[in-house]
Amino acid sequence: MASSDNRWIVGVGTVTTAVLVTIVVLILGPLAGLEMETERLAAILAFFGIVVSGIVTLIGLFLKRIAEHRLEKEREQENDRLMLEAAMQAGSLLAQTGDRPTTPATMASGLLALSKLGQCELAVALLVDLWDDMGALHGDRSGRNMSVATPARVSNETAILTIDAALRSGEKNAPLVAAELLCRNAKRLDACQSLHWPSAVDGRWLPHVGQKTKLLLVDALIRMTTTSPPNENALRSLAVRLFGIWHEDPSDSVKGCIGKLIDTIVPHLEECSYKEFIEGPRVVTLAQLQEAAASKKDKSDHFLAVMMDERCAMLKAWAEQCHSNFSLRCGALGDGISNQNSQTSLTLPALLG
Repeated sequence: MASSDNRWIVGVGTVTTAVLVTIVVLILGPLAGLEMETERLAAILAFFGIVVSGIVTLIGLFLKRIAEHRLEKEREQENDRLMLEAAMQAGSLLAQTGDRPTTPATMASGLLALSKLGQCELAVALLVDLWDDMGALHGDRSGRNMSVATPARVSNETAILTIDAALRSGEKNAPLVAAELLCRNAKRLDACQSLHWPSAVDGRWLPHVGQKTKLLLVDALIRMTTTSPPNENALRSLAVRLFGIWHEDPSDSVKGCIGKLIDTIVPHLEECSYKEFIEGPRVVTLAQLQEAAASKKDKSDHFLAVMMDERCAMLKAWAEQCHSNFSLRCGALGDGISNQNSQTSLTLPALLG
């Protein structure tokens, strides 16, 4: 039992004893020298018994509450111990045993288990070594090695799931590490693949994260998009993702920055034959994008202004190649459908649009 609980029990016992002694002195003391009827004395003693019973009951409730509090603390400590053991076992999945290399499936299990156990900061820290950009130098866009034998790495999809959990976690450093890692590896991702972008910022946004984390996420989105094949599928995705940031961030500075990026692609969106754009859970109209573009603002900081101009130039050069060019890959039909129930009715021409 904790020392604080012991002190509390001793204190309750001392107070109770003092109350009982006081009652005896105040009630029975004056009566000792008095002669009174038996019935009256019995009534006084009965009252005294009721008071004592109430005090004993109150003490019992106090002791019960202390015991429950102690058991609750023990359960919490046991749960923390089990969580720590589970996290250690999940981390051990990432270690190579003997001469047998760790498989990508085992690595994925370890990373996702750590994320599920609330160890997102540890998961993204391990992901730095398990999901680097070296595979893209020798392999295809998914990071798979095509010519050089290198140690097994996690897939882009597993990395994105781990990053998504870190962005949502609320831990102090996990979102920043996740955003930086996403930005460093953005060129390996495909803007048209839903599994290549965290759902936490897919038509949504995280207004509570730090300013640097926000800038890294925006930069990752631009780098991923401009290094993806130019087509209207990717252009649609970019428009909705940028609008989600603009719509949900309360900062006028961020809105002005995103508005400038949207303003860069709006002329190309106006040339599309459709006026609604869908990605993730959001449906955005051309009018909404034009409203966001009107809020554009040049950064007062010279460094950020130069960087924004360079990113806008990248987007403009990329967007000019998107017109009348559709990706007909497997799953492309889903680019025109929101992943949540929407009030917008979509016809077959709109889907093919």
